[in-house]
Amino acid sequence: MLARAPLVARADGRGFKKVLEECKKPYDMDFAKSMASAAGSFFVLSGLKPALAFTFSDEISLVFLEAPFGGRVEKIDSLVAGLLSAALSLDLKKPVSMDCRTIPICKSEICEYLAERQDEAWRNHVFSYGFYMLRQEGHGPNQAMEMLRGLSEPEIHEIVFKKGINLARTDAWERRGVMVYRKDGLISNWDLPLFRAPEGRELIRQIIDSCSG
Repeated sequence: MLARAPLVARADGRGFKKVLEECKKPYDMDFAKSMASAAGSFFVLSGLKPALAFTFSDEISLVFLEAPFGGRVEKIDSLVAGLLSAALSLDLKKPVSMDCRTIPICKSEICEYLAERQDEAWRNHVFSYGFYMLRQEGHGPNQAMEMLRGLSEPEIHEIVFKKGINLARTDAWERRGVMVYRKDGLISNWDLPLFRAPEGRELIRQIIDSCSG
């Protein structure tokens, strides 16, 4: 099966439950650093040329403007999953694995794709704080899940706010993810703008244009 370019190779943690159980809650800076480091290792070690990588939680999206391996999906998926799994295992000092899917997109869709993943990062952020705040109050995991079931993001946000945490003021990387790209060397950007805002779209445009030139 062949995929045209541009394309996204999206890797997700496979069976990460035990790994995440050992992390600080609701967010662990060391784990986030390991994910960003694994993305950076791909730029250095893969021999391929992704335009950028975007990561949050246990997910890494690699955006390619040219299709690696002639667009052979099986080859792309296996190499991305294998290399990221190895890099992450070395950094975490324990064996972990990732799977990967290849997503063909149009160049004009790159910004929207990244905005959608950033939206998911925010949803994950809101739910994680709500869930672990309830866990700290002594509720079991199933009970906490049931208490959050059916609540909207603003409702969960309000629950957390009443406990003294303003989710709009937590660290940017928790809310918006981390992006890795080349600009006078390899950069890990932990203070991203919203990709749906003009500043965010302009950042993505600059990165894409620098790789297209």
